[in-house]
Amino acid sequence: MKVRAITKNKGKPVIGLTPTDSLDLAVSLMMEHHIGSLVVTENDKLVGILSERDLLRILHEKHAMWTPLTVIDAMTPEPFICEPDNTLEEVMSMMVEHNVRHLPVVYKDKLEGMLSITDIVEELLKKAKFENKLLKNYIQNWPDAEAE
Repeated sequence: MKVRAITKNKGKPVIGLTPTDSLDLAVSLMMEHHIGSLVVTENDKLVGILSERDLLRILHEKHAMWTPLTVIDAMTPEPFICEPDNTLEEVMSMMVEHNVRHLPVVYKDKLEGMLSITDIVEELLKKAKFENKLLKNYIQNWPDAEAE
C-alpha cells in the first residue's frame, strides 16, 4: 500500500496555521481536532510542523508561567491500558479507537511497561522485513518446472 492510498482515504483536511499564529490557537486546534501536530504554512508552502513535543519543549524553556500547576492538573486519570497477552491487532485497535499513542501495560494491577505507537510500527516493520526475506528465499529456491 502506498501513502497516497492512506491519505486519500483519510477524508480529513490537514489542519494547520501560519508562523505568526499564537500558541494558544495551536493548542486549541490540537484539542478541537484531537490531533498531535499541525502543519505550518506560509503562502501555501509548507514551512514547518508544530508537534506536541515542540509545545513541551517551549513549555520547558518558558516554564515560569506554568510553575504553580501540578501533574494532576494536566494528567489523564484512568488511562486506557493493555495487558501483556493482548495481541498487536487488539492494541492497535484500542489506540485507533481511543486516539491514543501510548498504552500502559498492566498485569494483575501491576504496571509492567509502556507500549507506544512507535513500538508497534517497529514490530510490524521487523515482521514485514522477515516475511519479505522468507518469500524471497522461497521464490529463489522454487523448483524448476522443467526438472519434473
